[in-house]
Amino acid sequence: MPNTVYDKLRDKETIERTIQPERPAETLSISPEQPTESRETGPTISEKENFLEESIEALKNKLRASKKRTIVLPSIKDETTLKIEDIMSEDLIDVYRELDRVQQQEFKLRGEETAWEINQMLGQARIKTKKIFQLLLNWLKMLPGINRFFLEQEAKIKTDKILALKKRV
Repeated sequence: MPNTVYDKLRDKETIERTIQPERPAETLSISPEQPTESRETGPTISEKENFLEESIEALKNKLRASKKRTIVLPSIKDETTLKIEDIMSEDLIDVYRELDRVQQQEFKLRGEETAWEINQMLGQARIKTKKIFQLLLNWLKMLPGINRFFLEQEAKIKTDKILALKKRV
């Protein structure tokens, strides 16, 4: 006599197994022309397979869309981008020289990408100051051994100068 709910469930499962022995999936043969419905009038197996295929395709498309897009930098820079790069490089010459060659190249490329993105943002009707600040702060965080508060202050100063540049142009 079962004493707990767990015992009752376990006894029910063993009774069902003895009444209906499990069959391996390979022995089930279903033709695509004649879909069979389950006893509960639920979806057919072919519908389930189609649903799984559609789900997999949807996930693949979502993964492709979520991948980071590569930014193609133009080979010729316009005047605004050059001014933005000048503002960004102010007061960083000494720190830049302390970096090794690889870090210098990474810092320079990331700076050019940031300047290009900021230039694109300045071309829009609504300028998102916070986004510009975040771009500059993330770029400055590449510098090792500098206080976070100093980096935030520098990013704020550079953001203000870039916005002043936009008002002049």
